[in-house]
Amino acid sequence: MDSYFKTLVLPTGYPELFADFLLDFTQEAIEESSATHLSDLPYQYFGNKTHSLPTQAYIVYSSQEPSALLKNLKEFCHSLNDRGVCVGVYHHTSIHKNQDWIKNYQQSIKPTTCAKFYITPSWIAPVNLPDLYTLILDPSLAFGTGHHESTRMLLKSLSRLDAADKLALDVGCGSGILALALSKLGARVHACDTDSFALQETKKNFEKNRANLERLWLGSLRDSTEYYDCIVINIVASVIIELYPQVLKASHAKTELFLSGILEEYVERVIGVYASAFRLLERTQENEWVCLHLCKS
Repeated sequence: MDSYFKTLVLPTGYPELFADFLLDFTQEAIEESSATHLSDLPYQYFGNKTHSLPTQAYIVYSSQEPSALLKNLKEFCHSLNDRGVCVGVYHHTSIHKNQDWIKNYQQSIKPTTCAKFYITPSWIAPVNLPDLYTLILDPSLAFGTGHHESTRMLLKSLSRLDAADKLALDVGCGSGILALALSKLGARVHACDTDSFALQETKKNFEKNRANLERLWLGSLRDSTEYYDCIVINIVASVIIELYPQVLKASHAKTELFLSGILEEYVERVIGVYASAFRLLERTQENEWVCLHLCKS
């Protein structure tokens, strides 16, 4: 075909839920982008209540006209509202002439430095940076390439952690970036995710980096009987709250806990749940995203 459709999807909340929906429905790669430079477009909206334009967007590229996608997206949004989740979606579709998508996309991805880590795609020529740990990560369906606020804050927090020889777990590993960072810092690393594709990406990225991953499994914390020195979770606040009993069971007296992916409006709920067993050491924030560093109290 000579043209393709570019559909912008901007959920007003619970972005990970909508990302999972888009991946499941389209079975194609989606791009995550900041919406700050996209605010002037003539968006359409559906949802029970109008919200301000979000700062995060997902972009779906397809050769097919997106009416089926938008119909199912609207139904998904309404089903969340029916269950008491107040959320809406801004969307905009445009038509573009076909180009070399892969080449153009690769050219748009640049290496980035975050604290002790230099994150680069595999198609960029390697550079010698003796003071930084290099993480080779190619963007894919499993998110986590160091560009999102929640991931950046965790990388900064982990950079201050003495992780050598400690047993660490990355819950909801996605691309494996946080597990990989812990491995580079000298930790013995376990990782898990409920998405089998994420496990494939994590394994692939560990192989690219020639790093050691001690254990990787499909599932969550309940599938482990270990006590961890460090637990990292970068998921939405509601799931972090649900995981509390499992986190507590997997912790010992000196466990350090890193929680991110939390929107500011939900952070006090998370702190309230975890405060019964964990002490807050540090709270950091970028835009509307919050990261918490806690230890067993």
